[in-house]
Amino acid sequence: AGGEGGKRRRAATSSLSLAAHSTSNLCGHAGPVYAVDFSPDHQFVFSAGADHTVRLWNLDLKANLVVYKGHNYPVWDVKCSPLGYYFASASHDRTARVWAMDRIDPLRVMAGHLSDVDCVAWHPNCNYIATGSTDKTVRLWDVQTGECMRLFTGHHSTVRSLALSPCGRGLASGAEDGTIMLWDLGSSKRMAAMSGHTGPVWSLAYGGGG
Repeated sequence: AGGEGGKRRRAATSSLSLAAHSTSNLCGHAGPVYAVDFSPDHQFVFSAGADHTVRLWNLDLKANLVVYKGHNYPVWDVKCSPLGYYFASASHDRTARVWAMDRIDPLRVMAGHLSDVDCVAWHPNCNYIATGSTDKTVRLWDVQTGECMRLFTGHHSTVRSLALSPCGRGLASGAEDGTIMLWDLGSSKRMAAMSGHTGPVWSLAYGGGG
């Protein structure tokens, strides 16, 4: 699979298939869909696409409610906040953006990465988002101000996945080269580095109490 800027991407389609809601296909993106995420109440789903947009879908109506435009290049990832209403997107345009469901313009634009922002994740308190980039770094951003609060360096390839611990003190990042790193949010220090995967780490999740 390929993308703008020569980026390798997971296989993607231009429609969403929702098995839990019968066999509905939600069509609207003008190109591949790179990421989807449910709202906490499972009434809505967000999708991020190569057409530079994020879309909001109502699962009961099986309809596209809103098209969020603002990114200048493909949107690689989208995540809804743990409390709903707000969501964050990550793009080839080197920015992450925070949005509200009922506003078509972004509330915050997080700029600072030197290349694609490939993944985004919410802190459990909803006050921060973390981003991973092709520039091999992870950043922690204040949602209220849009400022970068922490910079995590140590990866040797593109950061493809992120997870924040349920307790809110830890961060895990997975990279193109198959490595995983664990970080302390308070000090920005790397706590552990793990390897074993023979390909990119596309997804991460904490178990238990985190």
